[in-house]
Amino acid sequence: MAERDKRTLRIRPWNRLALFLVGLSILLMVAAVFSVQPRGHATGDELLLTSAPGSVLQQKPLSQGRLERGVLLDRAALRADRERLQHTPLTLKVGVYAMNNYAINLQVPSFSSTGYVWFKWDQSVQDYFQAHGLKVWKVVAPMNLLDIPQAADSVFQPIGEDRPLRMADGSYYQIVSYKGEFFIDRADFTQHPFTRVSLPIMLEPDDIELSYGMLRLLPDLEGSGVGQFIDRSNGWIDIGWDLGEYRHHYATDFGFGEGASDYSQMVFQVVYASSAWYSFWKLLVPLLTVMAMVVGATKMDPEQWEVRLTLPVTVLLTLVFLQQGYSADLPQLPYLTFIDEVYVVAYSLTIGSFLLMLWGCRRYYRALQIPSEPERQEALRRLDLSDDAWPAAVILVGIVAVTICWFTA
Repeated sequence: MAERDKRTLRIRPWNRLALFLVGLSILLMVAAVFSVQPRGHATGDELLLTSAPGSVLQQKPLSQGRLERGVLLDRAALRADRERLQHTPLTLKVGVYAMNNYAINLQVPSFSSTGYVWFKWDQSVQDYFQAHGLKVWKVVAPMNLLDIPQAADSVFQPIGEDRPLRMADGSYYQIVSYKGEFFIDRADFTQHPFTRVSLPIMLEPDDIELSYGMLRLLPDLEGSGVGQFIDRSNGWIDIGWDLGEYRHHYATDFGFGEGASDYSQMVFQVVYASSAWYSFWKLLVPLLTVMAMVVGATKMDPEQWEVRLTLPVTVLLTLVFLQQGYSADLPQLPYLTFIDEVYVVAYSLTIGSFLLMLWGCRRYYRALQIPSEPERQEALRRLDLSDDAWPAAVILVGIVAVTICWFTA
């Protein structure tokens, strides 16, 4: 017992280092979660109580979140393109107001959305529509609609009469409601579970003659926005929206015989981010709890060799089940996400713990077979030192490895 007490006194400095590294890792994790936690924005809608006029329940403007998406055509580019064209293209001003995004399915990936789209155009566009017997809400169709045969006929529903309104300035106006399931064309899960997803609605002329030189879709930024239910998607926080015109180049002429075709495309997208605290508590805390068993495995007495050997195996099986749980919501990806890389680190440390347990058990029983008491105690002392260095080594390697994973994801 005296020898055991002496050995316990000798390992206290290593315990202090391990506790310091544990506190440091906790501070780093909390700081990382605070840095990636998204801030939600109000929708811009407001509710007024009719029984108490002026009592505003919600009234906060939405700051527009901007995402890079190819090359956004600015006004200077628009003027340069028009000068190169032999004639002035028709212009159709388009606005989008999304009321609700729901049923976000990352497996497809897809989402469902409801809201309103409106169009404004001048007399030249109206003359073209009348000459060809066209309706504006059938000319412009959502291109990332999953059920393509439906096109605009079932997605867009005119509000009121199925004819445009003549405005006081002589322009024409028509508003339609929309409802459909749309494909998410860009989904980046490299930093999962701290994920950002852009939910786009892509509008484009559904007429082969209305190419980029014939018809341009111009964004109505002043009227566009999002409604009161846009931030009610389970598990997601809306952080802004974006609306812009793009030049969609097709590598085909669709058999029309005039070479590759370009069309004006309007993209409205609402950007969502996962809650960092929700992801931390649901996915990372269980992983940290399991890995705590690996950290403290060597604190068990070497005489309990059965438990020391089975503990890393149990942790390894638990890691497999935890990883299957979070990956069930993701599509098949050709790359590793941040949490995948963290699990690689956890697997490596668990295997290292198992090898250390094997090595420690062999060293312990060999030490017991040493006939000389001083040599036997010296062998046990060295074994205690290696066991006590393991927690600090695991925490330090874990901090460095996870930090590298975070900046390389």
